[in-house]
Amino acid sequence: MDWYALLKFLHVVSAVIWIGGAFVMIMLGVKADRGKDDAEFVGVVRQVAWAGERIYVPASISTLIFGVATATVGGLWSNLWVILGLVGVAATITLGVAVLTPRAKKVETGFQAGGVTPAVLATSREILTIAKFDAVLLFVVIADMVLKPETNDWAILTVMVIVLLAAAAVWLTPVFRKRAAIA
Repeated sequence: MDWYALLKFLHVVSAVIWIGGAFVMIMLGVKADRGKDDAEFVGVVRQVAWAGERIYVPASISTLIFGVATATVGGLWSNLWVILGLVGVAATITLGVAVLTPRAKKVETGFQAGGVTPAVLATSREILTIAKFDAVLLFVVIADMVLKPETNDWAILTVMVIVLLAAAAVWLTPVFRKRAAIA
C-alpha cells in the first residue's frame, strides 16, 4: 500500500467536504439574505452553526491531520507551499473556532430566547460576512496547494496576498470596525 497516496486522498476528501459544504451554506445564506426573509436567513445561519460543529470542524481538523501526515510521509516540509497551506488551514480553523462558533452560539441562544430579533439578525449577518472571507481564505489555500509556489514565485505569492487583503478589507474591516464602535 502506498501510504502517501492514501493520506493525500484522505486529505483531499476532507478538504472537499469542508470547503464544498461551507461554500453551499454561504450561497444559501446569501440567497436568504437577498430574499429579505429574516426568519429564513436566521434559519440558514442556525443550520450553518449545526453543520459547523458536526461537519466543518471535524472536516477541517481531518484536513489538517491528513495534510500534516501527507507532508511528513512525503518529505514535503521543506516546501514553502506546504508551510503556507498549513498556516492557511490553521488560520481558517482558528477563525471558525474562535470567531464564528461563539457568534453562532450567540445566534442560537438569542433565537431560543426571543426568535428573530434585531440582535440575532445582526449577528447572523456578521457570521455570513466573516464566512465569506473565510471562504476566500480557503480558496487561496487551494490555490497554494495546486500551484505550489516557492520563494521565487513572487507573482503567485503577491496575488495570493492581494486577494486576502482585498477580502479582509471588504468583509472583515466593516465587521470589526462596527464592533469596535459598539464597544
